[in-house]
Amino acid sequence: MGLHIPAILLLLLGSPVGSGFAAGQTAEVALLGGTILSIDQDALTLTIRMPSGESQILPVINRRLLQGLSIGEHVSFELDEAHRLIKITKLPVDPAN
Repeated sequence: MGLHIPAILLLLLGSPVGSGFAAGQTAEVALLGGTILSIDQDALTLTIRMPSGESQILPVINRRLLQGLSIGEHVSFELDEAHRLIKITKLPVDPAN
């Protein structure tokens, strides 16, 4: 499992980004990581602190993605071209380290 963390960090640090999201002409998915600061079940949003220290409120495409998540957990996630969370994976360590 420890080999997945360096691979995720390589993706985070090695991929071209613009405004924190993957850039490109086609419909790309951005793979990012951070720490959950808040979960809004009613609005279907997560507030995530990115490794850079900035916080972002991100909409979630499906309520089931929020199940089992807790404030303070470290996660990797994928965004669609509309900057909506489409996949969330819990990480055993902080993605910034």
